[in-house]
Parts: sequence; structure tokens; C-alpha cells
Amino acid sequence: MKPGCHGSVWVFGYGSLIWRADFPYLEQRPAYIRDWSRRFWQGSFDHRGVPGAPGRVVTLIEDMDACCAGMAYRIDPELAPAVMQGLDHREQGGYVQLRLPIYFNPDDTVIGTTYYASHESLFSGRRLSHPHRSTNCRLRGSQWTQH
Repeated sequence: MKPGCHGSVWVFGYGSLIWRADFPYLEQRPAYIRDWSRRFWQGSFDHRGVPGAPGRVVTLIEDMDACCAGMAYRIDPELAPAVMQGLDHREQGGYVQLRLPIYFNPDDTVIGTTYYASHESLFSGRRLSHPHRSTNCRLRGSQWTQH
């Protein structure tokens, strides 16, 4: 595993960051993370819902042998402090940072940052979503295949 490409900072997006990366980046690549599943299990007052009635937003749940596909962004090291400050503000409603391996394929991995729900912001009631779960993610060309 390498910490980053040419000293760059990597950010992994698995929800709205896939289609709404509102920060400057040098490179965007399909990627995946292991042992995490994407779920709509987080309560949010700032992105969805209202005070007293939080809406559901996507988060990551530890799930051994699972695979979560998303998008990785390589950030210029000189811009990284400002980009991360902006992401911290965007994800302030119950998300915390997590450093983890980001896989482009089994032989191409970097260490990067993603966000997931703090325990306080998870819904404790009924779980509404059932994610597509895969135990073997591979990238062929520009398309994902999940087996």
C-alpha cells in the first residue's frame, strides 16, 4: 500500500461525493473499500429532515467480507487543508473521518480518508435498506463487476 500518489491526498466517496464532488481534484478514479457496507442508516437534520424528524442519509457500516464501490479523488497536497476543511464542514452532521485502504484493483491500493456516521447519528430503530452486497469486487476496464 502506498500513502498516496506523488504525495497527494486521497478521498473516498460512496454517496453524494460520487456525483457531487464540489472541490478541486487532480484525478477521479472508480475505487472500492473492503469490510464496509453502504446503508441508509444515518439520521440527518442538515441534509435531509427537520429538527425532531431526521431524514436518512447514507453511511458506512463495518461488515466483514463486504465491498463498497465508490469514487476516489486525488487532491493536490497544497490544496488538501482547504479541501478537507470544506469536507469536514459538508459532513459535519454526524460524520467522522476514517483513514483506510482504498482499492483501485487488488494490486493498486492507497491510504485515504472517508467519512462515516458516528454512533450517535445512527438510527436505532428499524433498518429500511438492504444494500447490494458483494464479497468480491473487481474492476474490469472502466466497468465494475461484482460477484
